[in-house]
Amino acid sequence: MAKRSPKQAKVDDVVDEFRVSGTQDRAFDNLAAQRLGVNQTDLECLSIIQRSGGLTAGELAAEAGLTSGAITGVIDRLERTGFAGRARDPADRRKVTVSVTPAFFAAADAIWAPVKQDWDTVLAARFTAQQLDTVIAFLRATNEVTRRHLERVRDDER
Repeated sequence: MAKRSPKQAKVDDVVDEFRVSGTQDRAFDNLAAQRLGVNQTDLECLSIIQRSGGLTAGELAAEAGLTSGAITGVIDRLERTGFAGRARDPADRRKVTVSVTPAFFAAADAIWAPVKQDWDTVLAARFTAQQLDTVIAFLRATNEVTRRHLERVRDDER
C-alpha cells in the first residue's frame, strides 16, 4: 500500500469529518421531521423551499431529485400540514410557486433556532472571517462536486 502524502491525509480527514457531519445532520433532521410530523423527504423539500424563498413544483422536483408525480404528493402533504402553500404567479397565471408558511417558521424555530444560535457563538469565537471564507469555499467546492456526480448518476439511470 502506497504511503499517503501529508496533504492527502488531510484531504482524507476532511472527507471523513464531512461524512460524519452529514450523518449527524441527517440524524438531527430525522428527529426534527418526527417532531414536525412530516417524513424525511417532505422535510428536505421544506428546506429547499425555505432556502429558495419559493419555487415552482418543477424546480423543487429537480432540486430534490424527485419525479413530478412524487413532488405533487409532497406538496399536497405539506399543504395539509400547513407548512407550505401554492400561489399563482401574478405575471403568469399558469405558473404556481410553492412557499413555506408562517406556521412552518414558527414550528421550525423551536427546533433550529438553538442550533443556529450555537453555530453563531461557536463559529464566531473559533474562526476568523478569513477562515470562514475558506470554509465557505470548501463547502461550495464539495457542493459542486456532488452536483456533478448527481448528474452522472442520473445520466447512468437513463
